[in-house]
Amino acid sequence: MVLKIPSYLNEFINLLISTMKYMAAVCLTVFFLIPVYGQYSVEEVPNPKGRGQDYFVSNPDEILSVVVVDSINAIAVTIERETTAEVAIVVIDDFEGQDDFQFAFELFEHWKIGKKDKDNGLLLLVAVDRRKYRFISGKGMEAIFPDALLKRIGERYMIPSFKSGNYGEGVLNSVKIIQNIAMSPERADEIIADLSGPSFLDRYGIKLVYVAIITALVILLMKYTDRIVAKSVKRGTWLGKGVREFMNTIGGGFAGFFFLAFIAIFGLAFGGINPVELFRPVWIPWYAVVFGSLILFFKYLRGKEVISKSFWDEKNRLEALEEYHRKMLLPMLLSPLTFLILLRFQKRRKKTGERFIPPDNSGMWVRLDRDKLKKSTDLLSDGQLKEEWALSQSYEIWKHKDTGEIETVSWPGSRFRKYDDCPSCGFRTLGQETVKTITSATHKRAGSGKRIRKCVYCNHTVNLGIKILPRLRKSSSSSGGGSGWSSSSSSGGSFGGGSSGGGGAGGSW
Repeated sequence: MVLKIPSYLNEFINLLISTMKYMAAVCLTVFFLIPVYGQYSVEEVPNPKGRGQDYFVSNPDEILSVVVVDSINAIAVTIERETTAEVAIVVIDDFEGQDDFQFAFELFEHWKIGKKDKDNGLLLLVAVDRRKYRFISGKGMEAIFPDALLKRIGERYMIPSFKSGNYGEGVLNSVKIIQNIAMSPERADEIIADLSGPSFLDRYGIKLVYVAIITALVILLMKYTDRIVAKSVKRGTWLGKGVREFMNTIGGGFAGFFFLAFIAIFGLAFGGINPVELFRPVWIPWYAVVFGSLILFFKYLRGKEVISKSFWDEKNRLEALEEYHRKMLLPMLLSPLTFLILLRFQKRRKKTGERFIPPDNSGMWVRLDRDKLKKSTDLLSDGQLKEEWALSQSYEIWKHKDTGEIETVSWPGSRFRKYDDCPSCGFRTLGQETVKTITSATHKRAGSGKRIRKCVYCNHTVNLGIKILPRLRKSSSSSGGGSGWSSSSSSGGSFGGGSSGGGGAGGSW
């Protein structure tokens, strides 16, 4: 079964594809031409032990103040003296690669944090430009600091401070709670209970209520639109309903939403803002508003299309659409994009007003309603009917009250520019240029084709010459790379030789 794309979605999809191709080309160009600066590799992160055994903080970009660094070092020294555990802190602008877990894990293994026989190391990595933090724990620390606990510490103590730009406060408070748990195992349950934050409903309940209200409003307006369309179409018109009709509308909403999301991510990235900001829960109700607005927009387009196709007479069509817009004022207010279509409609209505003026001022001409005539009326010639079929021309038919004389007046159709007058039959039915293959192109030689224009009515063909078809090319791939700066660091000391089993937790803000 082949799924047919509704015509009202086709134009939007074509625009979407064209825009995405352009944006993708720009992104690739920027990716390969702009080098990346300020990113540390695992080997480039300064090892704090290079300054001595009592140093546990790597702060090469000086994000943390000297006072905070000294405080954390003092706490880490106390933890090591009382428990032998080693806690390392790394705060940098950015790192190489995309995966913060992989980078932090490799850094942990590279420094060998924790005692060799106990694997009791703990690493906290904070990447400010990425807006990410990551804990990595040694095997011997996983029982004391399970992943869920480390996640709670990050959400409770780091993220709120990081959001306000106070990185020193967030890191220091987290290290203090780590010290309390590491040095007071008997109080671990009490401390963990205190870390338990609000439930999911406590944090997001009001936002979910907003989403439910928006969803209910959108559904009601969709039902309202269906009623308006049913009253606006010509009697006997089939109205598409059911799951397919609903999914077409929802699909249009999703296409529009993801297109806007792509533009937003691209814009934030080039504006120096981390696109992760878009995924904060605070935006959930607003995303529901945007998505609902897009659904109403596509619902409006679908209704406009159904009404337009139900009438053959142009005047009846315009009057029905004008009534449709008047009754759709409320849904249109909640979907501002619809007003762009409304402006086009008003411009079209003003432009087509002249076609309903009689052939002369005698007052003896009566305009015939095309909806009351057969579509293939004998008042038009076969060539004129073919023009209307091709949408290159449309006709108004006038009848004289006394003589019964029939006068037909042509007006440009929606595809007027796609056709020209045929030199043989004289009707505007000569199609666009096409190429009829004479010799197919291969990978070894070029082909050839005949350039022609063909009349869709009388089949008259206009030859425009021969066109060379280029040889087929095998697909090839290329690779590029970026450049960056590098620096070296040496360490005079070292951690205890521990390793990690991959435990830990991370997050973003």
